[in-house]
Amino acid sequence: MRCRSVALAIALALSLGAVPAFAEIKIGVLLPLTGKASQYGITQEVGMRMAEAELEKLKIKGEAVKLVVYDTRGDNAEAINLTRKLIHSDKVLLVLGPFFSAECEVAFPIANQGKTPIVTAAAAKPGIAAKNRPYAFRMALTSDKLNGPLIDRWQAASKGQIKKVVILTDNKDAFTKADGTMVFPAVLKEKGIEVIDNISFQTADIDFSAQVTKVKSLNPDGIVIAGLYNEGGNVVREIRKQGLQQPIIGALGMSEAKFIEIAGPAGEGVMVVNPFWADNPEPKVAAWVAEYKKSGKTPNNAATLIYDSLFITKQCIEKTGVTNKSDDLAKDRDRLKDCWTAVKDHPGITGTISINADGDAVLEPFVLRVTRGKFELVR
Repeated sequence: MRCRSVALAIALALSLGAVPAFAEIKIGVLLPLTGKASQYGITQEVGMRMAEAELEKLKIKGEAVKLVVYDTRGDNAEAINLTRKLIHSDKVLLVLGPFFSAECEVAFPIANQGKTPIVTAAAAKPGIAAKNRPYAFRMALTSDKLNGPLIDRWQAASKGQIKKVVILTDNKDAFTKADGTMVFPAVLKEKGIEVIDNISFQTADIDFSAQVTKVKSLNPDGIVIAGLYNEGGNVVREIRKQGLQQPIIGALGMSEAKFIEIAGPAGEGVMVVNPFWADNPEPKVAAWVAEYKKSGKTPNNAATLIYDSLFITKQCIEKTGVTNKSDDLAKDRDRLKDCWTAVKDHPGITGTISINADGDAVLEPFVLRVTRGKFELVR
């Protein structure tokens, strides 16, 4: 009798198909975990894993969530190949990433052609989402929305004494190149500040003595650095080493705890801007930051933005009728695209988040100054 029951059970299972109790909801993630500026990706990964741990408990519509994570190494070719893999082989509902603006410029068209929503939680070069509508989104403030408030606070702190500046620009990184050659110059001109020279360097440079010597000969009222945290930190050290005392502001990529570590005492007084402030006393933010710091790291906006992106995606899956059935993949991707397009006043860790017509997040920026080895809010 027992053997017959087992046989009947097996036959029934085979007739119904060996399906799991719950299908996995697959979300793709592209991060720079090795290679250039991997610190960005590693910091962002902690925020992603925090969200993943919460989603393991909460689930989405009762289904388990699987994050399919790949390391792009910050390489454009890898970003292209891995975006294709996530869309066509892994068949994810949505892609989070890539990180860098240059990666997004090549990956976004792939996702748009594949009719799959793609959301970068980092890239800040203006226009990259707008050029790849309707499937591309950016959960980050573009630098043109950040640099105006930064320069206003900088001018106020100097009592209007900054009349002419030199910009030092990393011409190898797509974001910093755009920031240094287009965004900063336009905003500075609007504010009545003259750019007397734009001096270039490249990602991975280690000797900035020639560039700083040239800055010294020009004697500007202030110095603008369009660079990432590593090069930015080393440029600032060289500036102070050569005895220049002019006030300095830095691009979004320098608003990292790692910048303070690299710049050391030379970083004191440098002003940056970021849509997230790790020392924000707001209780929800403070509790999240305390949990994050158990990793031994300090969170940045990229960490909060990927965390918020996952919870916006969760909300979209739950409220738009996503079935997560293989036959409905194209429809489910469109449902998520439509939901992301309509995001308004989402209460995230980063702040209150909306998405505008260009697919870009609308957030409130924080202008920060390095004070006694930490970022403090400039009011």
